[in-house]
Parts: sequence; C-alpha cells; structure tokens
Amino acid sequence: MSYQQPRAFGWRRVGLSLTVALTALAAAAALFALTATQLTARPTAERYLADALTTLLEVDQLVQNNWALLVELSAAGEPIPLPGLPFSLLLQPAALADGPQAVAEAIAAASASLVYEDGLALLSESPQVFRLISQGGAFEATAGRLTAGGHEAATAALLVSGIIALLLAAAAAAQAGGLGKIGAPALGLGAGAALVWLAALLARGAFTNRAETVLDPFEADLWLIAADAVGLLIRNGGTVAAAAAVAALAVLAGGLLLRWSEAAGAASPSPFR
Repeated sequence: MSYQQPRAFGWRRVGLSLTVALTALAAAAALFALTATQLTARPTAERYLADALTTLLEVDQLVQNNWALLVELSAAGEPIPLPGLPFSLLLQPAALADGPQAVAEAIAAASASLVYEDGLALLSESPQVFRLISQGGAFEATAGRLTAGGHEAATAALLVSGIIALLLAAAAAAQAGGLGKIGAPALGLGAGAALVWLAALLARGAFTNRAETVLDPFEADLWLIAADAVGLLIRNGGTVAAAAAVAALAVLAGGLLLRWSEAAGAASPSPFR
C-alpha cells in the first residue's frame, strides 16, 4: 500500500497538468475565434473593408477624375451611375453637396457593404484586380476574410472551442483538490490568454514593420489594417489573462490565510480541553 499511494498521486498530477495544458490551448483557440467573430461582425468588418477598398479601387482618385461628370449628371435629379467600379452602384445627387471626400467615403462604405454580403467575387471585373494577385493574396488574407460567410465560420468556431475550453476547465477543477478547484482552471485559462496576448503583440509589431518596409502603398495599407485588427486580439487576451491572474492571486491569498488560521489555532490552547 505504501508503494501504490505515491504512484497514484504522481499519475493524478500528470493528468491534472495535461488537463491544464489542454485547457490553455482550448482557451487560446476560443480567444482567436472570439476575436474573429468580433472582427467579422458587420459594423467592424465594413469599416475595415471600406479602408481596404478605398485603396484597392482608388476611390478618391475615381471621384476626382469624374467629379465634373457627376456634377453634370446630378442636374437631372436622378440617381447617378458611377463609372469605373466593378459592380453597379448609384449615387444620389444630394450626396454631392458634401464634396468629393464625403462622396468617396460614401462609395467606399457602399462597396464594403456589397463585398461583406457577396465576398471577393464581386471584384472579379475590377481593373485593379491584378493587384490582389501581385501582392501574394494580401487582400484575401486580411480584409478579404471580413465577410458574412467569415462571420458564420468564426461564430461556429467560437461555439466549439468555447465549449471545449469550459469542459476542460471543469475537468481540471474536478481533478484538483481544495482551493485548486479554482486555481487549476484559472491557471489553464490564464496561460492560454497570456500566450495569445504575447503572440498578438509580436504579430502587431511584425505587421507594422512590414507596412513600413514594403514599397507598394496598397500592400502597406493592408498590413496596417491587419495590425489595427490585431489590437482587438491583444485587448481580449489581456483582459482574460488579467481576470485569471486576479482569480489565481485570490486563491493564493485564501490558501495562505487558511494555513495561517490553522497554524494560529494549533498554537493557541483550547479552553475546552
């Protein structure tokens, strides 16, 4: 019996360590999925898409080159077809009153809404479409993922990874004893969040550096968009890591207080003895 107890205790520690490690991995996956869900939500996605499409389709230059024609067509009071776009888009004459910059922003916002719904196939007739290929798929790998389909995929990934992370955290709590029932899950979740936070910091630095070193302004804009998006992952990872750290510190403080009270009780004689 004296040989079985240490061996069983050792296997329990190995099992608990493995469960905590798996919890950390699942928590990291859930954080990535959560951030992807937030980024692909329509308001956020369309904002990033508008920035990318402004550069890709050269919307500012398009408006400037056709401003005289747009003003002339607006005199009829009818919706104005916009030349040079790879899809059909009409501009209301009243929009011209705010000037070229406001018109360019409205076109970018409307284009982003269309791309969000229909995906990158909408750009197949664009005269600038060769830039998607020449930049090694930079658009596809960044802003090109911000579509309604991408949001559905991210939401499904969040549900799966989130459930797995919660189940593993519960398993870690079941395997631990005492205050470890809180500390073990907190350690797993916090470790995964801390890894995500660190990886996101490194990624943002790499994206920013890439934007500063590439020669093509279109590609530079895309890398800056990616760096901005990674900021949301940094915030999510930091928030979860901080919450887990607070829980772990609370468990540690509770354990120290419990030991102190037990030691104090053992040192003081009981009046009922």
